[in-house]
Amino acid sequence: MTPLDILNRPFASEPITGLMLPDGVFEVAFGRQLINAQVTNLGPGAISATEFYLESTDLPGIVVTPATFTLSSFPAGAARVLSWETDFTAATPGIHYLSFVQRTAGAAPRRIIKKIFVTKTTFDASTASFRIDSPEGRLVAQFADFIRPKERCCRPMVGPNDPDRTEKTGSAIIDSFGQLFRGHDPRFVFCPPGYLPTNLIATWLPNPPYPGQYSDMPVQDFAWKVFFAILAVLLLIAAAIVEATSGSGEITTTVGTSSDSPSGCCDVGAEGGGSSYVAAGLVAAAAASATIAAASDVRDPFRRGEDNTPPGAGELTTSEKVEAHFKYIDPVALGRPFSIGLIWTYTRVTTGKTYSFKATDNNRNIHVLSRYEIQADDVYRRYAQKEPWIVRGRFFDTKGKMLTGSLLFVQSFLVGPRGEWRRVQMQDDGMSFDEKPNDGTFTGVFDFRREERPEGDWYFFVIAQDVNGAQPDLTPDEAAKIIGGLVVTHQLTIGFAGGTCPLVPDGHIHVV
Repeated sequence: MTPLDILNRPFASEPITGLMLPDGVFEVAFGRQLINAQVTNLGPGAISATEFYLESTDLPGIVVTPATFTLSSFPAGAARVLSWETDFTAATPGIHYLSFVQRTAGAAPRRIIKKIFVTKTTFDASTASFRIDSPEGRLVAQFADFIRPKERCCRPMVGPNDPDRTEKTGSAIIDSFGQLFRGHDPRFVFCPPGYLPTNLIATWLPNPPYPGQYSDMPVQDFAWKVFFAILAVLLLIAAAIVEATSGSGEITTTVGTSSDSPSGCCDVGAEGGGSSYVAAGLVAAAAASATIAAASDVRDPFRRGEDNTPPGAGELTTSEKVEAHFKYIDPVALGRPFSIGLIWTYTRVTTGKTYSFKATDNNRNIHVLSRYEIQADDVYRRYAQKEPWIVRGRFFDTKGKMLTGSLLFVQSFLVGPRGEWRRVQMQDDGMSFDEKPNDGTFTGVFDFRREERPEGDWYFFVIAQDVNGAQPDLTPDEAAKIIGGLVVTHQLTIGFAGGTCPLVPDGHIHVV
């Protein structure tokens, strides 16, 4: 049997915007998510008539919708993303394991065991803070304020006098938005109360209190800043959905914006329906990119605070706190190397003493491309076409090298004239309409012939996200330096001069 393998760990994409979550982490509050696995053919030749499926998980609370994929003429060396719908509502946080099975006629089944990371965010109304739990401890966080658009006009789908309106609190944003979201709604208008975080207060409560200078990493793999990014994405998407369905999606805040923060930002000009889902995903991606960049990809404030506050002999650390202010130096441009500052204080509390460390940093977003190229027909004659519509993309890193295969997670999002929203996965695997495996050309197809009323102008966005390639043999500190799941293509810039910051599609198709 020619072996298949999953070289990078499986990652989450959430159903509301379709994008990968920061670092591919699964978050209980999102409920249903896709488990995505990049399956690679390690053999010397193409594979035919091989079945591949997700057999089981180590936790009954992770409920997988069964799906079996048949890989035929799967080229040597190719990587293909396979996805399973999964419900994480009853999952517990921590490291969990998935069992995948390769089955080929005449050979014994072959199993591949891979780990995933699950977090669980809840809201504490008594302290107006959010809690993210992991086996190593609890992170208690408050995004004290978000930069809001200077000018906006929200149009909630449910009016303030509608009998179906339900008032939403901070806990409802976390606890209920997954239930409020019922799939694509062409009436959905994107209008969250804020876009970019300005102040963060985060307290790490290790479990148990620990001796020595350094805490265990959350889920033994990633840095605290990934928690910050997950929370920012969760809050923004949740608030947008709650706002659209109830008219009250306010993000809970505790203090005002600092004097040197921008007074406001531009407003993303989504018109509703499909464009609103794209807007929600890109604005959340911008907040995640800003959070990760400010906290530094190399060593985040918690670790640097520990570096500079060695406790005394015999002391146990009971809590650690970071109070941070984000200073926006440049507009936040997805896929571009924008600069951002962080003014922060770290405090360590031990059984014997309190220690502190302060710093001011200027960092840059490193999740970028030098360029990317998109090729697709701009007219689709439904009555005459014998093949589906095809979109191809090529992506180049900062040194101009083309990125291939398993280095990116690429999707095309189509927005139709009646508010439609369609998601197309793009593969570099040499199968179907993709010409060669690992040649750097990611290919996706969409069949307008299967749409009931597709006529009109459609816009499409090709969104690429980097993939965490950390290998199992890395130490937790080494693995924490590698972060994936951030958008590297450029369809949105959030500036601070007011007005509108437009979504920039990668092309349009006129369907006749």
